[in-house]
Amino acid sequence: MLTAIAIAAMLPGAQDWTPIFDGKTLDGWTQKGGTAKYEVVDGVILGTAVPNTPNSFLCTEKMYADFDLTLEYKVHPKLNSGIQIRSNSFSGYNNGRVHGYQVEIDPSDRSWSAGIYEEGRRGWLNSLEFNEPARKAFKQGEWNRYRIIAKGDHIRTWINGVPAANLRDGLTRKGFIGLQVHGIGGANPDPPYTVMWRNIKIKDLGDPWSTPPEGATVLLSDDGDLSGWKKARSDEPIEWEWIDGAMQVKPGTGSIESKAVFGSGHYHIEFSVDDNGAAGQGNGNSGVYTMGRYEVQILNSAPRKPAHNECGGIYSVKAPDYALAMAPGEWQTYDILFTEPEWEGGKKIKHARMTVYHNGTKIHDDVEVPHETTAGLSPESERLAGISLQDHGNKIRFRNVWVKPA
Repeated sequence: MLTAIAIAAMLPGAQDWTPIFDGKTLDGWTQKGGTAKYEVVDGVILGTAVPNTPNSFLCTEKMYADFDLTLEYKVHPKLNSGIQIRSNSFSGYNNGRVHGYQVEIDPSDRSWSAGIYEEGRRGWLNSLEFNEPARKAFKQGEWNRYRIIAKGDHIRTWINGVPAANLRDGLTRKGFIGLQVHGIGGANPDPPYTVMWRNIKIKDLGDPWSTPPEGATVLLSDDGDLSGWKKARSDEPIEWEWIDGAMQVKPGTGSIESKAVFGSGHYHIEFSVDDNGAAGQGNGNSGVYTMGRYEVQILNSAPRKPAHNECGGIYSVKAPDYALAMAPGEWQTYDILFTEPEWEGGKKIKHARMTVYHNGTKIHDDVEVPHETTAGLSPESERLAGISLQDHGNKIRFRNVWVKPA
């Protein structure tokens, strides 16, 4: 007869928990925000609050999309804390402020530990106001265990085995994990306020948007094959180049478009902007055009604020909700969920619509695009065209481009 342990070992994923804290060092972690003290003491991460500093975060260098996370913590009864998940820090968003989902650590009488708060953005998303069993599960002055599962738009938490938060929210799909030490104002408590973490382990369930799904047309992979592209509005071969694992614009040779034509679907593009020292629209400029006519702007715009002609904007139509551009040389992603316009008897009866994720966060939510954008490479009266990439005179690089038709 098989024992329960033996059966568990045979189950898929039963043995793939990976520590993200080695018990000895803070390798793989970096501090953001305030200047609270983080150190390793007796095999645990010890965070100590210091006065006159904003919230502090010890963050994984690796980004995670879907995952199953477990950890233990012990917190001072007067120190608020939390576990950041799918969180980010971009220079264009509140000067780099850490923002994203936080699984709360709340030792106060309110006892909302394991509820979900959004740090630096919308506030409470799923409190424990109406979950009395979870509120009672927190152990004051003892080690508490969390389990956090994030998959797609679904985030669930448990505290000491008791179900806590159950949230559906699709704003952010990917980011780092962080350990928060909350700011304490100007007080200097004696003894100091501390929080400890240990046994931090994760099952990385991957990013379903990082690889082409079944049924997708791959337009650019890591094999350097550029045969799926042609010069825009012609049948001539492209002159863009394959350099160090990516396709790079050859300035002055013209914009390009895929030979395959597409309408509604999921468009995935990874890109890296350059920095030529020019100002404004002359620096790191390009664009992605669905159906050759509706542009999502590419620009070296960090740390500027959102605008329709900055990175992430639907050009001439709408600014992104958040400015999430990254520095030149860093790889960024667009995931564009596009709905083509509808025509009847030669007359358009429904406009195109776009939902856009930039670096894992939704920056446009089902936005109506009433006309082809400025510099659209194909007139809207044409029914279909390929995905187009713009030559604006800058050496932008592209990789991992695919389209999954709706």
